[in-house]
Amino acid sequence: MQNKVVVKGKVEKDKSNNKKFHIKSHKSSEFDLAIELTGDGDYEVEKLSVDGLPAAMTDGKPIRWLNNFYIKKNGQHINERFFVTIPNIESSRLVIFDGNGNPYYYTGDIKNNTFELTDGDPAVGRVP
Repeated sequence: MQNKVVVKGKVEKDKSNNKKFHIKSHKSSEFDLAIELTGDGDYEVEKLSVDGLPAAMTDGKPIRWLNNFYIKKNGQHINERFFVTIPNIESSRLVIFDGNGNPYYYTGDIKNNTFELTDGDPAVGRVP
């Protein structure tokens, strides 16, 4: 079970667009990613540790966690549309660890390494 530990100093707000954030990696196995929010309001974005996330999918494939974060508005995890841009995952399959604690294969569209989520408490990974 994941213990949600905030990793300070890893989130940067885009100076030219207050709806864009850059979430920096913390470990060498992670990657930087960018998020773009679609709603209005004041958002809190924090980088979370990947420690304690599942090592493999239920089919046994090992997961490499790219990054982990949360987005809150008014103190609550959001449940609204936002976009995540990740490094090229080549022929890998995208894995999302949702706020309910379940890893699943992402089945939506990925265009230019960008995909849509609505759960404000995801971890993003890949399997070979």
